[in-house]
Amino acid sequence: MHEYLTSYRDAFALALLVSIFIFSACGLTMAKEAGAPIPPEKFSDDYYKVYGTPNLTVSLDSSRLYQGENSSLFLTVANWGRVTSFQVNEEPGANKREEIIAAEKEQELEKLRTIAQDVSVHLRAENESALDITRSVAYPGNIREGQISARLEFPIEAYENVVPGQYRLYADINYTYQRDVSVEGDEDRPETPDVFYWYEPLSQTVPLTLTVERRSGAEFKVLNITPEALQIGSKGNVVKVVIENIGQDTARDLIVRLRPESGIYVSTDESPISALAPGEKAELIYKVDVSKDAVSGKSYMLKLLFDFSDSYRDDLTDIEHAYISIKPGSNSWIVGGILVVIVAAIALIALRKRRSLA
Repeated sequence: MHEYLTSYRDAFALALLVSIFIFSACGLTMAKEAGAPIPPEKFSDDYYKVYGTPNLTVSLDSSRLYQGENSSLFLTVANWGRVTSFQVNEEPGANKREEIIAAEKEQELEKLRTIAQDVSVHLRAENESALDITRSVAYPGNIREGQISARLEFPIEAYENVVPGQYRLYADINYTYQRDVSVEGDEDRPETPDVFYWYEPLSQTVPLTLTVERRSGAEFKVLNITPEALQIGSKGNVVKVVIENIGQDTARDLIVRLRPESGIYVSTDESPISALAPGEKAELIYKVDVSKDAVSGKSYMLKLLFDFSDSYRDDLTDIEHAYISIKPGSNSWIVGGILVVIVAAIALIALRKRRSLA
């Protein structure tokens, strides 16, 4: 029985070794057919050595963005790579057809060295507190030598409070390229030589500059608001807001609409201002009502919506904010109620006296 088990184990081990060998041989054949990476020694004695790599550059269609704007940046990637040198390692045998065909095929395939394959572009902002790139990765695919990719779209937002100026972006580019190729002829099948590829990853980081600017040269500031507080439940309150144009351009056909927080309601909006020059001030007048449900002591936000034109553009908008407090309603209605009760009581007493005298 022991001898039987020993022979069984030996047979199993032999079968396992044969299976591993067959699997490895098949894997090697598949690797050659699929162009999978082969150890560098396969390329030490090939026919040609070619030098040069892809060289990718990035261009922005537009490098300007406005404060508070949701927009898109469009990038194109160009490949200016080139073959820098070509070296002959070994000449094919003059009378060996398989070597001549293999050398010709290798020379043809070596020209593909400058293609950037499986390109990906990751766009990032140096100052993420100023700019938000909402979709930051694009895949232009393969880019050949001298080719320019299709336009790549990157949705972006410049936050409303970002300071106008220049901001740095970086395009991180990752791709692979064909570092080398080796072709081995076979006299039994000269028309179908074995081809071995050696791929390597490469990456580049390209700096870009984006300019964030105000949509208009006119800029507004709220100087004061009167009154500073309104009473709960009051109607027809006249609210005056003084603004100043602190920008560098004149605002024309200016309309400023008041949009208060819930609890305050506008009954009359402001009339247009024909022009507000730099450094000039204007008083805006509104009529507002206060709800009986408004919260006493709370500071309510008043949103001022500016619609105007400047020297260069029409249909411009801007937003500023002001604040007004709410105070308790007047007690005059309580006093009036007490007076009514007193008058009614006096009248009732007088009526009783007359009846008793009668």
